[in-house]
Amino acid sequence: MDLEKLERMTELAQKNLEPHFKWDILGKFPSRKIEIANLMMTATTVLTDHTFYFIAAIAGINDFLVRDAQEIVRYLQVIIELEKQSKKKISEMKIFESAEEKMKQASVSFREEDYSSTFNSLNTALELVLKDKCRIPTTITEINTSNVIDLLVKHKVESYSYFAEARKRVTEIANRVKHQGYVPSKTEAILGIKAMEELISKLRDKEIKLTDEIRNKIYQGL
Repeated sequence: MDLEKLERMTELAQKNLEPHFKWDILGKFPSRKIEIANLMMTATTVLTDHTFYFIAAIAGINDFLVRDAQEIVRYLQVIIELEKQSKKKISEMKIFESAEEKMKQASVSFREEDYSSTFNSLNTALELVLKDKCRIPTTITEINTSNVIDLLVKHKVESYSYFAEARKRVTEIANRVKHQGYVPSKTEAILGIKAMEELISKLRDKEIKLTDEIRNKIYQGL
């Protein structure tokens, strides 16, 4: 059982408890008592850091009022939300680690004076940053980086100027390398690396807030 399924069970339990008077004994409603017991037992396997709490609650369920069950459900909702935020943060860190790994590869290529490979790595790093901050599934292997950045710039989404600079200094040159056989210069590589370093530094601990309209436009243009 994963966190998402536990969350759905918690929402259902909350809904099912709403019609009951909070000062009633939970045991008056056998189906609700079984539902709450099952919910807490499931929570012990999903939220393992809180196992003791739920086991102790299960042991006292015979004395529960409806109010007690409602408090358990609210407590579960808080923990689930914290777990979701934690998982999200871990995911973001992994994506940024991947982007930074590509930056390291770009630096290696730069030192070897292989500027074409430098831009390939920089452009991949930019794609990873966009996927992270725009919530684009990592299963989508290729995205139209220019189109996504155009939308961010058009709607003046936070840090859009840094994305615009990265598009100019990285994506446009990387596309010329890929499609026209262009050989970039050392100066272009330096500026590309700098643009990506500034973008990653700017966005490391920031969340980009997208409206549903912008998000839908981004997905349509992938």
